[in-house]
Amino acid sequence: LAKSISEFLKELHSLSTETLTEYISDNRKGCIEDLKLLQTEVYNRLNKKEIYFVESIFSQIFNNNNIFNGDKCLVHNDFSCNHILLNDNYDFIGVIDFGDACITDEYCDFLYLLEESDEEIGREFGLKILKYYGLRDIETAVEYADLKDKYYPIETILCGIKNESEKLFNEGLKLLKESSNG
Repeated sequence: LAKSISEFLKELHSLSTETLTEYISDNRKGCIEDLKLLQTEVYNRLNKKEIYFVESIFSQIFNNNNIFNGDKCLVHNDFSCNHILLNDNYDFIGVIDFGDACITDEYCDFLYLLEESDEEIGREFGLKILKYYGLRDIETAVEYADLKDKYYPIETILCGIKNESEKLFNEGLKLLKESSNG
């Protein structure tokens, strides 16, 4: 299964994007915009410790140039076990939900594969996929995934703002407050 998933990702990531350069998603620029939005829309609802927590996450992101230097390629951008199709014998048969697909850092397709949660397949299996994939810098992929986990409360807050969902905003705020105290 790990080998089949890695082969799918290699095939997806190898598709030519040279005529699509205007569609490249710049994750560094997106993080800068996220921070500005937080500063203007959310900081007034946070205490000093929570602001420090948010800024420490962004500091880790901006100080790790490797995560933005991965190969740019076509990515599914929401590659989780919920989007992997298996038959009754647990053979890989396909992938669904390409709604977030874009051209960006290849590491984006490894985030959920490296997540330790009840919802995902577990880091050990994800690392097996990355070895079959032949990823040059597995350590950076793991760092990227770990930063993404820390970023989740921020992402939830921003999703609430952008979708005008008070429920999501408040959920993200609660998660942020819990994370900054933990």
